[in-house]
Amino acid sequence: MSVPEFQQLLQLSAVNPGWVVAIGFALAFVEALALVGILVPGILLLFLLGAMVGWDGPLLLGLGVSVMAGAVAGDGVSFWLGRRYRDQLRTRWPFAKRVQWLDLGEQFFLRHGGKSIFIARFVGPLRPVVPLVVGSMGMPVATFVPRMLVACALWSPVMLLPGALFGESLELAAEFGGRLTLLLLVLVIGGWLLIWSTRSVYETAARRSTWWLKNLALWLRRHRHLGHWFGGLVEPGRREVLSVVTLGLLLVVSLAVLFGALVLAPLSTAAWEAGFELSGLAASMRSHFADPVFLVLAMGVSRPVLLTLIGFGALMLLIQRRWNALLHWLLATLGGWFLALMLNALMGFLLGRPAISGSIGQVPHVEFVVTTLVLGFGALIVAKDFRPRQRKWLYLSTVALLALVALSQFYLARATLNGLAAGLALAMGWLALTGIGYRSRARPYGAPGWRLAAFIGAWLATVLFYVPPNYPEFAAAHQLVQPTRQIGAVAWWTGGWRSLPELRSRIGRADRQRFDAQLAMSRNELEQALTASGWVRPPRLGVDSLRPIFGTRPRPERLVHLPRDFAGQPDDLMRRRMLSGGRVVVLRAWDSGARLEPSATPVWLVQARVLEPVTRLGLFNTWREIDEDSNRALAELRTMGADWQWRRPGPEAPWLVRSAPGGR
Repeated sequence: MSVPEFQQLLQLSAVNPGWVVAIGFALAFVEALALVGILVPGILLLFLLGAMVGWDGPLLLGLGVSVMAGAVAGDGVSFWLGRRYRDQLRTRWPFAKRVQWLDLGEQFFLRHGGKSIFIARFVGPLRPVVPLVVGSMGMPVATFVPRMLVACALWSPVMLLPGALFGESLELAAEFGGRLTLLLLVLVIGGWLLIWSTRSVYETAARRSTWWLKNLALWLRRHRHLGHWFGGLVEPGRREVLSVVTLGLLLVVSLAVLFGALVLAPLSTAAWEAGFELSGLAASMRSHFADPVFLVLAMGVSRPVLLTLIGFGALMLLIQRRWNALLHWLLATLGGWFLALMLNALMGFLLGRPAISGSIGQVPHVEFVVTTLVLGFGALIVAKDFRPRQRKWLYLSTVALLALVALSQFYLARATLNGLAAGLALAMGWLALTGIGYRSRARPYGAPGWRLAAFIGAWLATVLFYVPPNYPEFAAAHQLVQPTRQIGAVAWWTGGWRSLPELRSRIGRADRQRFDAQLAMSRNELEQALTASGWVRPPRLGVDSLRPIFGTRPRPERLVHLPRDFAGQPDDLMRRRMLSGGRVVVLRAWDSGARLEPSATPVWLVQARVLEPVTRLGLFNTWREIDEDSNRALAELRTMGADWQWRRPGPEAPWLVRSAPGGR
């Protein structure tokens, strides 16, 4: 779902709250139906529904009641189906094809008894199964209904409140940085889908692995030549059969992707070049609020850190005298690093790519390849000694961390999507190849938790040692700089102003994002005019400013104004003037990058807004924009500069302001 589509849903919820309540009932009902709910990502959909509503008390309450009613209805239908068909469930569609879910529900019910109704309501895979199972096993209605009502009453707010809080935070984020809103949506929705899909694939493979291996072994026995080479890998009794076969399948898929990329590269240069154009989206996501997080994350997988981790892992294995693991660790990491460099050079030759500074031109992206190999093979070594259920969380954490690393590389324009995809394919193929060699000969080794903690501790210690002294230089190298361009002063005044941005951000309402004026004058002249007209600097964000934010009542004179982003940069100039009733008018100005010839006068993009203090969520104080007073803000703006010239080319156009004819 794109951001504009999400904004349309927000407007729909405001205009048609009845539809939102009805959709909430339908989602909760379908999500609770026997087996059907397993296929529906109900948690994500209810989260988004809560985000649409936000902190609208009456509507949120109505939605909560409807979601509870839908959950009650869905559980009731599932319970009735269980009582109606009982032993026939296992022979009827669709239950006959999902017998393992019924077995899981029965085991859970036999273990926890009546408490299973309450517990299962909060556990996704069990939620649509347990009511069906307890009905088929003859639980009395008088026992089922009270437990089900209590569980649904508690489940409804648990599902909706996080989304409502997120929706409220999106509103705040849109006020101060529209790009931050987009980034939050990408992180939350994309991260949830990634974890959900990875977990589903892992659990499906774990359930079906015995059947798959049995049939694969039979098939290899019928094919003598293939069975001679590969039959030993899947024969019963061989160590790590499932892991080796899984890695083999991963190797086949990865090699197919890489082979296709190498063969098609010379024939599809335009598609590869489109990846570099797509990397321009990174700039549209940049926000000075999020930049430090992604800068630290990118530095955490830089070359010195990765080399230190490879050395630390080798030292641990050397001390433990695990020669097989040590050999494959060095082969996976250093060998994969060398392979990535060679393949990157080959792809550059095939594509005829011009030299590009930095790592963005790499296909595959070398740093991401090595990061995937270090984290992936490290997880592979440690996971062998964990219980199967614990392995799942280790793999999920590794996938989530790699996704964040990939996002940080794309966000900072250090990699294209082409480079990341090719890097992932290469890393997974090499990881599978070396992993097969390791797992087929690996022996158990104790204390996996301590080894994992030592590896993570070494990583964090390396990051703490490396990042602080190198952060300023790294941040400067990845700083977004507004490009400068020359415009004739007369040309700007007569129509060239249209070449400058009209909106601060495309996220949020257009009337709130629109620039009110374009001012052509030096920074000193603008600051002096503001001071002479009674505009003052607002309180600075710092430790002392926290008390007014969390005070019992808002104090406008001490309440800070958070910076707002334009093109990934905070406002260059901010002043305010106090009004009656605790309201203020705030002026923000950003350097457009345009310079008017012949005197190189900068053009400032200006917004003036009337704000009033409000308390959000009953927890903290902030500012709310008053749309009805937009004319008042412009009137306050026009009190400045007695000798300034003002011109508005049209009703939707910004005011053009200059201090002397022809600009300066």
